[in-house]
Amino acid sequence: MWKPIAIITAIVAVVMAGIIFWLARDPGQVNAERASAAIEQPADTETTTEAGANAPASSNGATAAGDAANAQAATAPKGFCERDFEQVEAREADVADLQAAGGLVHIFEREARLEDPYGCADFYLAHGLDVDAVDERDDTEPLTGLFYAIQRNDSKMLRFMIAHDADLEKRAGAKDTRAMGYAYYLALKDQRIDRNEIIGILDGALTRQAAAADSS
Repeated sequence: MWKPIAIITAIVAVVMAGIIFWLARDPGQVNAERASAAIEQPADTETTTEAGANAPASSNGATAAGDAANAQAATAPKGFCERDFEQVEAREADVADLQAAGGLVHIFEREARLEDPYGCADFYLAHGLDVDAVDERDDTEPLTGLFYAIQRNDSKMLRFMIAHDADLEKRAGAKDTRAMGYAYYLALKDQRIDRNEIIGILDGALTRQAAAADSS
């Protein structure tokens, strides 16, 4: 029985020694630890304050950049089809620039983004744009509006060009062919695309043109 009592007594003695040691610590050491903790606290506050000070500057910078972009967009010239068509004289003055930009090809290249590309093209054709003018930009194939419609395999666009008296005998394109020859060239070049409707429209227009010439 004496061995367990001795072990318990030893444990109690160790615990008591620890308590006595803790109580006997130098008060100055405790104060130093507290002071150290207090000194470290403002550092976090300073970091937070600095981050907060930088946040408005970043926000202001983003706002300024957005304002600059909006101002640039507001001053940029509108596209030819987005201008005021009631200002007829001003739009007539735009015809030369539009022609230099590609004419009808320029308009219909942007067809998907325009509200009324056909109305726009019709307006400029009525005010001096040449339906048979070739797109002379360096980075494009030299096409008229008629040839562009054939290239696009777009029957609606092709009928529009024919209705505006596009010259069916004019030569254009990289191969310098007439419209029907260009349609056949494209059909043979890529036989996966069905161009029969386009060829049929051209054939009908040429037939009517020949009949009109014979009757006159």
